[in-house]
Amino acid sequence: MITYQIEDWHDVKDEALPLLQRHWEEVAADKAEIPLAIDYASYDALAASGVLHILVARKDGEMIGYYCAVVRSHLHYVTTLFAFTDIFFIAPEHRKGLAGVRLFTEMEKSLKERGVKKFFGATKPWLDVGPIFERLGYTKHEVVYSKMIG
Repeated sequence: MITYQIEDWHDVKDEALPLLQRHWEEVAADKAEIPLAIDYASYDALAASGVLHILVARKDGEMIGYYCAVVRSHLHYVTTLFAFTDIFFIAPEHRKGLAGVRLFTEMEKSLKERGVKKFFGATKPWLDVGPIFERLGYTKHEVVYSKMIG
């Protein structure tokens, strides 16, 4: 059985590294030009300021996935609490049944308990989870483009 719980960054950052590496290998664009290099100091600062929100998925105590978001007011809407997705991942061998859907619904539930009014998620076109977002009632809000320029 998979469990989902909010966990502290300082408790999970070392344990998450192998999954972060697998995640990067699966979904990162421009890997040859942009290596994985986690900014631990910034994550530490976000955690210390209380805005880092991490939901961990575990099976038999082992971390098999995570959803990480930044919770804060929006620069244009200072009176409203928003959640902005940083990253989410379930190890491929555990993407069975409703594991991914539950990751999203448990994250949404925990954010609502924190007082978040609006939650932004994103997906890669080459590993599109848009149908999960849509199944859960999300609507497409923006399309983001990128380009290597240096």
